[in-house]
Amino acid sequence: MVLLKLVTSELDHVRDIMKNWTFPWLISGGWAIDLGIGYITRQHEDIDICIYREHTRYLLDYFCGWDIYAAVPGEHRLEAVKSAADLAPPVFCLHLFKEKQFIEILLTDKIGDNILYRRDPDIRMRTEIFARTDRYGRVFTAPEMQLLYKAKEGREKDQQDFLNYLPYMNSDSRRWLGAALQKHLPGSPWIPVLSAET
Repeated sequence: MVLLKLVTSELDHVRDIMKNWTFPWLISGGWAIDLGIGYITRQHEDIDICIYREHTRYLLDYFCGWDIYAAVPGEHRLEAVKSAADLAPPVFCLHLFKEKQFIEILLTDKIGDNILYRRDPDIRMRTEIFARTDRYGRVFTAPEMQLLYKAKEGREKDQQDFLNYLPYMNSDSRRWLGAALQKHLPGSPWIPVLSAET
């Protein structure tokens, strides 16, 4: 376990890339779990960030000089982004490259003050709950929303993230994730664990 204050080079690098972005952006993926816990629990291959889809039209200008590719949903391939039209739904994941730099951006949909779960827009989370801030001012996505995405993947690191974050979940977080899993993934083995913890 390494204190996040001591190992921040990856996080600082993304912060530097995004320093002139005038709209909200949040650290996502496995890093969001660790920010919610307060220390690094495992190695991370990269850093994902999310921006709200309503600000996507500013993205191409901001990342002028970068090579931008959209991950084609369900096809496991990347396609070059040439205009804002290439960022329309169902595209949600972008891979950006500039020399040795790489950043992955997840486009997150919201309606009013509600964040929509991409795989089932009836599952929602209030923006003020979705956007968390650690004691060093780093903004990250709610770990329980990240875990909802991870529940379907079934990878070892996703199970590890769930078990690592479980002791840090309050009753509201456990109830939200449990209810979302009941609706979207009712066979998830995480559901009885969450129920036992409530």
